[in-house]
Amino acid sequence: MLRSYELRLKPKAGQRTALEYILADSAETYNAALQERRDAWKLCRKRISYYDQQRELTELRKDPRFAVIAVDIQREPLRRVDRAFQGFFRRVKAGQKIGYPRFRSRDRYDSFAWHKPKADAEGLLVPNLGRIRSKASRQLSGIAKMATVIRRGDQWVARIVCDIGPAPENRPVSTAGGMDVGLSTLATLSDGQAIENPRWMRQHEDRIAAANRLLARKSRRSRNRIRAKEALRRAHERAANARKNYLHHVSKWLVGRYDLIAYEALNIKGMASSRLAKSILDAAWNILIRQLTYKAEYAGKWVVPVNPRGTSQICSGCGEKVPKGLRDRRHNCPRCGLSIDRDLNASLNIKALGISAAGATLQNV
Repeated sequence: MLRSYELRLKPKAGQRTALEYILADSAETYNAALQERRDAWKLCRKRISYYDQQRELTELRKDPRFAVIAVDIQREPLRRVDRAFQGFFRRVKAGQKIGYPRFRSRDRYDSFAWHKPKADAEGLLVPNLGRIRSKASRQLSGIAKMATVIRRGDQWVARIVCDIGPAPENRPVSTAGGMDVGLSTLATLSDGQAIENPRWMRQHEDRIAAANRLLARKSRRSRNRIRAKEALRRAHERAANARKNYLHHVSKWLVGRYDLIAYEALNIKGMASSRLAKSILDAAWNILIRQLTYKAEYAGKWVVPVNPRGTSQICSGCGEKVPKGLRDRRHNCPRCGLSIDRDLNASLNIKALGISAAGATLQNV
C-alpha cells in the first residue's frame, strides 16, 4: 500500500540555484529526446525506444560536464517522453483526440524525480546536491520509493511516495451509504443528508480576474510581469487549496461514518466538456472520490463504484421506472406512491447497487 507525503522545502540560496539548474537541464533533456524521436520517424521512419535513449545518455555522461546531475534524475525526462508517446499511440488506437507530445519551455517544466530517496520530516537528501531542510505536517512512515521535487512559484515542495505495507482487510459492513454527487449540493446521501457545495472558484473569481487584468497590463519579459504572474498563480492556488481542504474534511467524515460508500462511476471527463464544465470542475468530484478511495483502503472500509444508468429514473421503493427530465427535482412514483427528492431517490438506488456489488461479505447491514 502506497502513501504520499508532502514536504515543504527550505533551500538555501545556493541550493535554490542548483534546483533551478536541474530543472533547466531536465527541460533540455526532455526536448532533445522528443526532437530525436520526431526526427528519426520523419526522416528515416525509425522508432527510438526509451532504452535506446538511455544508452545514449550513458555515453554522454562519460563527459564530466554531463555527470553533474545524478543519473536517475537525468533519466526521468526520458521516462516522461516515453510515457507521452505511449499515451499518444493509445489514443490513436482508441480513436480519441490524438494530442501529439509537445515541447516544454523552462517556465513550464516544474518538477524532477528519482527513486529510493532518503528523507524524513526534517530534510531531504537530493543526489549530488546534498541535504535540504524541510518541514512536514506529519512523520514519514514506511519505505520511501520515489521523490518528486516541485517548483510552485517561488516555493519548493517534495512529494515522497512510501510503501507502508499491505492494506488492512476490509471489515464487515454494518453501515452502508449511497452518494449521489451534484452541483446544487456537492453530494446527497442515502440517509437524507446533503453536503454543501461551496463553489470555491465562484468565491475567488473576482480576485483571479483582477490578477489577470493586472498581468495583461505588464510589459513582456519585465520584472513586473514576473511578479504579476506569481500573484495570479497564488490566486488560483488559494482557490485550489480551499477546495482540497474542504474535500479532505468531507471525505474523512464520510469514511468515519460509513463502512461502505457507494458512488456512481460517472464519465466526469465527458461531462466536463459540456456547458456546465466550470461548475463540474469546481465541484471536483474526481478529487473527492480519490480521497475517499485511499482513506477507505487505509481504514479497511469499502468504496464501491456502481453503474449510473437509471439511478435517477428507477423508484427506490418498488423498482418501477419513472421517467423524468433534468428540471424534475421530485420523484413521484405512480405505482407505490413514494414522493421524495430526486437526488435522495438516486442515492438510495446507488446504496442498493453498492451493497449488491460488494456481495456476500456484508454482515448486519
